[in-house]
Amino acid sequence: MGDRTFGRTLDLTDRDADANRRIRTAAVLLFARQGYAATSIRDLAKAVNMTNAGIYHHVASKESLLADLMRVAQQGLIDATERMLDDVRSPADRLALLIGSLTSVHALSPMTSRVMDGELRSLTSGSPAHDEIIALRDAYEAHWKDALADGVAQNVFRVADQKLTRLALMSMCTGTSEWYRPDGDSTLEQVCAEFVTIGLAAVRASAPARATLDLSLLPDFPWEPPHARNDPRPDEARR
Repeated sequence: MGDRTFGRTLDLTDRDADANRRIRTAAVLLFARQGYAATSIRDLAKAVNMTNAGIYHHVASKESLLADLMRVAQQGLIDATERMLDDVRSPADRLALLIGSLTSVHALSPMTSRVMDGELRSLTSGSPAHDEIIALRDAYEAHWKDALADGVAQNVFRVADQKLTRLALMSMCTGTSEWYRPDGDSTLEQVCAEFVTIGLAAVRASAPARATLDLSLLPDFPWEPPHARNDPRPDEARR
């Protein structure tokens, strides 16, 4: 795996800091901690030491803020995935990179991931924003569908149900947003390597993967709350 440096610091109440970043960081923190529906504009304003009117100077509405966070996160995931898969032909290598990258994104940006994965239901059904996020989600999942289908077509994977396999593997990867912690028992590299082994075993791959994940290609979410004290998960869930 390639290296990637983290450890940003940000005082959400610092009026000299970028207001858009403070608002988006606070939104991710609050949406991940207590849910979108339970978070008010007043809560957001209090978190960043602004007035309600000050928030509305930067965002049109709470829902438009959520949609923007989800849009940028989903598009960032798609762009990073396409960079990693560029010129990679082997289905096993593609699946390994998909597993490693999705696992890493959720481990390194757990709160952004929780919002991206869990708050689609909060967007107004049938709205342009709702339809756009669904289209972006489907565009990302198409990479998983294609890797599995190509592996089966080339007789290098043996899969009875491609949809169930895809959902199971993706759920394994996204679960790291709930329990991974950098100071836990396993490094991120170890987690990714074990998950790749599990994934290739699940598809009964006929050959090992040789691709290496470059963490520097992962999407960067500058609004991911930077401090462990902001982690919305209980201590026992972070291992």
